[in-house]
Amino acid sequence: MRSAVILVALVASTTAAPQVSKLRFRNLYKHPLREPRNVLPRIIGGQEAAPHSIPSQAFLEMYTENEGWYCGGSLISENYVLTAGHCGEDVVKAMVSLGAHALSESVEGEITVDSQDVTVHADYDGNVIINDIAVIKLPEPVTLSDTIQPVALPTTADVDNTFTGEEARVSGWGLTEGFDEIFSDVFNYVDVKVISNEECFRDYDNVIDSILCTSGDARTGSCEGDSGGPFILNGTQIGIVSYGITYCLPGYPSGFTRVTSFLEWIGENTDVQIE
Repeated sequence: MRSAVILVALVASTTAAPQVSKLRFRNLYKHPLREPRNVLPRIIGGQEAAPHSIPSQAFLEMYTENEGWYCGGSLISENYVLTAGHCGEDVVKAMVSLGAHALSESVEGEITVDSQDVTVHADYDGNVIINDIAVIKLPEPVTLSDTIQPVALPTTADVDNTFTGEEARVSGWGLTEGFDEIFSDVFNYVDVKVISNEECFRDYDNVIDSILCTSGDARTGSCEGDSGGPFILNGTQIGIVSYGITYCLPGYPSGFTRVTSFLEWIGENTDVQIE
């Protein structure tokens, strides 16, 4: 589902704090196979991260010719940011902020750059939510520092690892209240458990191998505004925030693009050396 606003013109870039405009989040939703357990909004149960504790995290403002939206992403090399395909679809300009924490004010070590080079997987399909992956090439290499560092990616040895039962970390500036409409000003994270695709299939149809799901039973998980952001296990990004249930209702899985399913694609479309 596209959640965006019509823009009169593109917003100019800055090297200070992200100049957050009145965009909406762009998110994908799946209709559950069973009725919602209740109508209470899902509190994602996270907490504010220490500034720069996840130095690969990116905050994105994405613009087509006529509209724009917020998303998350992750730095995977000095030249590339990884995000979701639905965040990059039809985008002609991306404002990429690295090293950010509170969006309302700048912090030391934070930068914002513009890019017009966004590559979405050629077979991305938002209707059935497959191949939900994209990369942004930065206009020039970023200077790495304590506040800005690329995240590690899985190796080919991890391709058969489902990560079921593992607890990993999802992060971003998305909603902390399912029925709210205001993004979080500060950077948050929450640790969530990976479930099997068979278990995820009980709630959603079309749960394929290249999807990774996390449990919603603990009232924790990703929500609106986290799309495209990283899902990190022991310093390695294993997922990209892709979809969830409308209003982030409790008890339903969150869906992630499984990074191990796209290692070859990442290697072909970035300068990252896949091991």
